[in-house]
Amino acid sequence: MNLTFKGFLRWYCRELTGLETDNLRKLRDSVATSMPAAAEALMVFAAVQDKAGYLATISQGTWMESSYAQMAEQLRDPEEVSFYLQSPEAPPRYRAVWNAYIAKRYAIAGERRIIAGMREKTLQAMEGRNVTVYRLCKDLGLNKGNIYAFLGKGDDTKVSQGTARRILEYACKAS
Repeated sequence: MNLTFKGFLRWYCRELTGLETDNLRKLRDSVATSMPAAAEALMVFAAVQDKAGYLATISQGTWMESSYAQMAEQLRDPEEVSFYLQSPEAPPRYRAVWNAYIAKRYAIAGERRIIAGMREKTLQAMEGRNVTVYRLCKDLGLNKGNIYAFLGKGDDTKVSQGTARRILEYACKAS
């Protein structure tokens, strides 16, 4: 999975506000009234869409007004947002948004390495116990195409870590 910064920000704003929308007005309303922890993520999300000025404008009259006006000036260029967030000039709460992205991005990479390791152990167990992919899919109720891609071609994006674990446990217990 290639997690983009913009994709992460979309997910992060939704996660922090509890709203399933990209609408800046709705997200702003949530931040202004009940979810202040999402304020910085929302401004960064707006900035990568080249809408930092717009968010600052629609936030007039809220507690975020001055902060958003100041950050809209700093985040004018959507191409430079990630560089600014990594710089010492960025306020710590805004740098924290970038740090959350990096943590999420590397967590996914780490999970993929774990899944790849489980694949190797699964293949060894299946070979030792004469378990077929067809039987495994049938018994566990899994999609054959995804499992063939995972086990046969090594595509670790086709299964979650939990599914890889279920497959490994099944292969080790099969008789």
